[in-house]
Amino acid sequence: MMKVNNRKIIASVAMRTYRANKKRNALTVFAVILTTFLITAVLGIGISYWDAVSQRAIRMNGMDFDMELTEPRADQVELVRDMESVKYAGVAVKCAIAETYRDVSLDKTRLYWVDDTCWEKQCIPAYEFFKGSYPKKEEELVLSTAALEDMGIKEPEIGMELPLTYYSLAEDPERQELEDPVSAQQNISKTFILSGYYRDYSRKQYGYVSQAFYETTGVKQTDFTQGALKITLKKSLYSAKDIMNIQKPLDLQDRQMLIADDHIMQNFIRMAVGVGGLLVMILISGYLFVYNTLYISVSKDIRYYGQLKTLGMTSVQLKRLVYLQALWNSCIGIPVGMALGAAVSAGLIPTALRLIDPGMSGMKIVTVHPLIYVGAALFSSATVIAGCRKPAVITGECSPIEAVSYTGLTKGREKQKERERGLKDMARRNMFRDRKQAAVILGSFFVVLTVFLCVNAVIRGNDAKNILNQIRSCDITVNNQTTLEEKLPLITEERLDEIRAIEGVKEIRPVTTAQMIVPYQEELLGPYYKRLYQSRYSPGDYEKDIEEYKKDPRALNCIFDGRFVGISPEEFRKINDTLGGNLDQEAFEKGETAIAVPFWASAEEAVGKKIRFFLPDGQEPEKEHEITVAATGESSMDGGNVIDDPSEYSGGYCPNLLVSNTLAKKLMGDNILTEVVRIEYEKPYDKETEQAVKSVFRDEKQISFDSKLTRYQEMKSSEQQVKVLGGGLGIILAVLAILNYINMMAAGVQNRAKEFATLESLGMTPGQIRKVLVQEGLGYGILSILLSMAVGLPLSYIVFQSVKVYNMGYSLPVLYNLILFAVIIAVCVMVPPLIYQMTQKESVIERLRADVD
Repeated sequence: MMKVNNRKIIASVAMRTYRANKKRNALTVFAVILTTFLITAVLGIGISYWDAVSQRAIRMNGMDFDMELTEPRADQVELVRDMESVKYAGVAVKCAIAETYRDVSLDKTRLYWVDDTCWEKQCIPAYEFFKGSYPKKEEELVLSTAALEDMGIKEPEIGMELPLTYYSLAEDPERQELEDPVSAQQNISKTFILSGYYRDYSRKQYGYVSQAFYETTGVKQTDFTQGALKITLKKSLYSAKDIMNIQKPLDLQDRQMLIADDHIMQNFIRMAVGVGGLLVMILISGYLFVYNTLYISVSKDIRYYGQLKTLGMTSVQLKRLVYLQALWNSCIGIPVGMALGAAVSAGLIPTALRLIDPGMSGMKIVTVHPLIYVGAALFSSATVIAGCRKPAVITGECSPIEAVSYTGLTKGREKQKERERGLKDMARRNMFRDRKQAAVILGSFFVVLTVFLCVNAVIRGNDAKNILNQIRSCDITVNNQTTLEEKLPLITEERLDEIRAIEGVKEIRPVTTAQMIVPYQEELLGPYYKRLYQSRYSPGDYEKDIEEYKKDPRALNCIFDGRFVGISPEEFRKINDTLGGNLDQEAFEKGETAIAVPFWASAEEAVGKKIRFFLPDGQEPEKEHEITVAATGESSMDGGNVIDDPSEYSGGYCPNLLVSNTLAKKLMGDNILTEVVRIEYEKPYDKETEQAVKSVFRDEKQISFDSKLTRYQEMKSSEQQVKVLGGGLGIILAVLAILNYINMMAAGVQNRAKEFATLESLGMTPGQIRKVLVQEGLGYGILSILLSMAVGLPLSYIVFQSVKVYNMGYSLPVLYNLILFAVIIAVCVMVPPLIYQMTQKESVIERLRADVD
């Protein structure tokens, strides 16, 4: 039997068929464009959004590294740098504290020396900007913008003189110090020259000095808590085994510690699952875009193909005809979709950002990676092939008689016997008479809405204001910097009343503090001290130190002291909520109970017991007081309830004791000193209220402010980038949901043109048909929204928990979602009758005679 090459004939028939079905093919091309645009734009913007969020997290940390080795020896530094898994490692040493600038008291500006690796590879990448150069001469200095603002310098200039008073952090062999040295250190005056300044989002008042200056301080990188080796790995993901592989050869001694996150791999897997789930849903929605249009037109296509089959065309030839048309649709739709995706993600969004913030003109805002476009093209092509596979298979398997009579409807046993009882019943039956078609329409709409809910939850979770609200319990903190030394009453009751009277202030939470001497109490704090000495923060020889402590609680330079902290009722309620809300506020306010706040170890044995203490600055310095410990916050090292200690300064190894301000005033009398005031505004981030609060202390040079608004303003550029990228992602998904519905309904109305003509010939008016279409659209819209809320809300919670970086509470932008749902309902109601009116303009007879196009 001789084989006839009829490929040209098949291609010719396919071309004529393709040209004859212009409207149907236009809808298919539109679906392909949507799919390609979805993958290109969403992936490009999504990756850029995540990069922006990650960069902001690094800037909030102030340095970019993976692990930290404390007090590193020279041999350990070389050993780490030679490790195969280590990319680079830089040394940082805290060597001095700047206390005053001219006559302005500073809030402990820490001065560091870092080597070239740490500065260039780990510091610079974490800054929003850096101007100048790293110090080379002894008097040169680099400062953060936060440190400069603390000095009152708002417009720094390279080369300006900075008269500072500082003290060295060289270890005192006669005592073991805590985080900062005591005031007995000798102060040194020196005029520095500003060689550079930078801004990150940590709000840390840091400065960097030259190696020449560092050598004059006498501090060594092996001094306790001062030196650190910042380690950056070649692979940022590491396991507990990787940590041990690095730590084992280092031969750690004394209180050295390799600080690393041993949960980073689990957190990454959790995040990958959440992001991967979102990506799968996005790909599913892209698949359904194309599949909808192809599946809806199956009925008409197969009847036409059945006619071709009666003329002798084989099943293989019919399948080839179907795939040829799909190929042509792809050749048109995929390039256009890629071009639109590139225009929006790499053109429109960066342009919008640069218009908002001209300072971003030189920044790379959106990641444009060739793999994104290649992946979008391959996925769209595969989607088109998969979408037309079913009509191709049905076409090849149906006999000519079956193909001509094919309707594509799933026949229900009961529904065929139902009588139409009005337009509502007709609309309901039209929605579900083809179950697969209804499932595809609802499924595609549902998937996009669900993805929109998930993406919105992630975007809201990464909002800078939400993050700052989570990590900060008030809008501004006013700090008395003389608390430990001069102990000046700078925050008076008159000033507190003045703050309360400011319009816009919601509440103020004053915090009073005093030195507290605590005699050794075995049952109360004995186990706590044992755990403390077993940690890396152990102050020395446990047996020797405790023996001296038992003899004299003031021994060892009072390192076993604590702070007696008075708090307001509002502060108590916040702390009580953190602890589960089980504490008796009345007993606390009466001065019967207190809350112990340990530092590095658990003090759970103290709960329910009475603690004895003295207040050297109180009304009766030699009188021993006692109070019941009602609760204790767990150490962050133990993963318990970490209380936000409202005091700024630590006293010693004894836990701080939180009591009511009423009791503090009773025991301290006129000697009571307000260390901190925490202030909340009626409207968070209110500039006018903040200015009014700061004006209360405008003449005080020894008062410092830690403002949530200031920190947010420093993050402005980064936050605008995150918001525009996240908002663009949400808008694209919302628009795609609407366009997808329009596409589906246009295809549906086109394919039901002959049905509508038949109904009109039987007496149904065009107005009644429009009402049926309105009710169908309303039904699809309501069902899709209900399904997306039923599944999308819990799913968005799971995705949010998987990808959150900070300990954020789950929330959704309710207003945005309600607006989208309202728009969707409006589109669902308006689009079907509008498409019907635009496409069905011919007379009934002409539409009955014509093939469905």
